[in-house]
Amino acid sequence: MDEQRHPMVDIWTRLIRTLRTKESMTLEDVSEAAGIHRTHLGLVERGERQPSLGVAIQISKALGFELSELLLKTESVCEGKMREEEVFQDVQARSERTHCLRNPDALMRHTGLTGSVLLRAIHGCYNMLDTIDTELVANGSPPIGRLVELANLSSMVGNMVGGALADASEGLYVRNKPHHYPDLLPQRYPAQSLELKMALETNRPKGHLPKPGTYITFRYVLGDKHGAYSRGKEYRGDTVWIWEVKVGHIKETDFDISNTAGDSGKTAVVKTEVFNRMALVYFDPTFCPHALRNGVYPGLN
Repeated sequence: MDEQRHPMVDIWTRLIRTLRTKESMTLEDVSEAAGIHRTHLGLVERGERQPSLGVAIQISKALGFELSELLLKTESVCEGKMREEEVFQDVQARSERTHCLRNPDALMRHTGLTGSVLLRAIHGCYNMLDTIDTELVANGSPPIGRLVELANLSSMVGNMVGGALADASEGLYVRNKPHHYPDLLPQRYPAQSLELKMALETNRPKGHLPKPGTYITFRYVLGDKHGAYSRGKEYRGDTVWIWEVKVGHIKETDFDISNTAGDSGKTAVVKTEVFNRMALVYFDPTFCPHALRNGVYPGLN
C-alpha cells in the first residue's frame, strides 16, 4: 500500500522550490549541499517522491533553514494563516551581507572565527526571530519586537546570537551555562574564552560587573520586516537588524562603573574611547543609527 501523502508535504515541497528559486540556486547546488542525488531532489520538488525525515532536514539546511522553521511556515499556510507568496517575501532582505564584513584578521585574531561564520550566525539569529514572529503573528499577537521590553529583547537576541555563533563555529565554541562567564567556551585552537554583549542602537555594551577578557559585541536597531529603517526612537519598527559587530580585549579598568542610590546595583559600561578602539568586523550602513559625517560612520576603523 502506498504511503498516504499529507497536504503539508505538498506545501513544503512548493516552498522549498520557491526558496531555491529566490536564492538563485540550481537543483545541482541544493542537492550537492544536501548530500543527495539531483534526480532525488527533482522528484521531491515535482511531488513524485515523498521525502524521508532525514532528506527533509538535509534539504532545509542546504537552503539555510532548519526543518522546524520551514514546517512552521508550512503549517501556517496549511491552516490559512499565511499565503504561500508571503512566506519568503523578505528572504532577500535577510540574506547574508558579505559586503558588511571588515577587518577579517582582527576577527580571526581575537576569536578564531572567519567572516563566513559570523555571517551564518547573524543569518541564523534572523531565522530564529522570523520563525518566532511567524508563529506569533499567525496567532494574532504582535511580533516579538513589540511584545517584550527592549531590555528583555536585547537579552533574548543576545542569547540567540550566542547560540547561532556556537552552531556556526563548527565545534570551535559551545555555549556556557546561562548566567555564567564567559558566554562562549573554546573547544580547540584558535578559539578563546569569549564574552558576548548585545546593545540597542547607539548604546554601549554593559554588564553588572567589570569583567576583563575578550569580547564580541553586537548592536542592533528595529526596522520593518522588509529592511526599511529610519533613525530615531519614534520610528522604531518591530524587526531586529544587526548593524555593527566589534571584537577586542577589554581590561577591568576599561569600564565606567555606576552605583546610583536606589538603583538595582552596579552597572559596568565599556568606556567610549575603549569601545571606539575595538576592531569593527561588521558594519551595515543601511541600519546605522548614528548621523554619518560626510557619509562616513565616525566609528569606522
